[in-house]
Formats: sequence, C-alpha cells, structure tokens
Amino acid sequence: MKAVIVGSGFGGLSAAALLADSGFDVTVLERNEQPGGRARVLESKGFKFDMGPSWYLMPDVFERFFYEFKKTPNDFYRLIRIDPSYRIFFHDGTTTDVSASLDKNIELFDTFEENGGEKLRNYLQKAKKHYE
Repeated sequence: MKAVIVGSGFGGLSAAALLADSGFDVTVLERNEQPGGRARVLESKGFKFDMGPSWYLMPDVFERFFYEFKKTPNDFYRLIRIDPSYRIFFHDGTTTDVSASLDKNIELFDTFEENGGEKLRNYLQKAKKHYE
C-alpha cells in the first residue's frame, strides 16, 4: 500500500515512520526547503534561527514514539537546559530573555501586563491537566 504525508513536521515525520514500519510505501511532501516543520532552522542575513519548540513539553509523547522502534530519545539527542532559554526581539528593537526559571518568568510576565505572572501560572496548570 502507498501513503502520502503532507508536511514534515513532528507529526508528519512520526506518521511516516509508523506507516513505513507497518509496510507502507510512504512519500512525504514538504513545502519548505528543509524538513522539520517547527523543528527546522531558518538562516537569514548570517543568522540562524531555531524555528521550533521553545519549550520541551510532553516528553512522554516523544518517549512513547521512540519506544515503538525500541529506542529512546537519548539514542538520538540529549537535552541541555540553557538559561536564558531564548531571547525575544521586539519590533521596536528591545529584547527580553525568557528564563529557565519559572519564578523569573512569572516576574517577567508581570512586567508585560497586570497579573501576567499569575496568568502564566494558570495557563501552565491547565496545560499540565490536559497532558497528564
């Protein structure tokens, strides 16, 4: 059997791998110059931009996927916590760093809007419930 996957992001590549493992002849179509979706790198004016996930959420999903092939994420990559996690560049030329520390990010979000830190905490609590 044949299958066509549109998009080579995490979902598309995962679907392609699982289908191929099940015996399908898989073709993956991608509109960008390189595969990866949000996991690709954009190069512009001598700079490299990581297009992909700023935070590593749902590690269990990655672990289950690799387990399907009798592998673990550690067989392919190693996560290293960096701080700051990333820098945001605003249109007006200002920047702000997003920390690896939740407490620091709560303080940061409070500088953007009233109760911003509490809103961040609530969002993360809701997200945790959805993914548990």
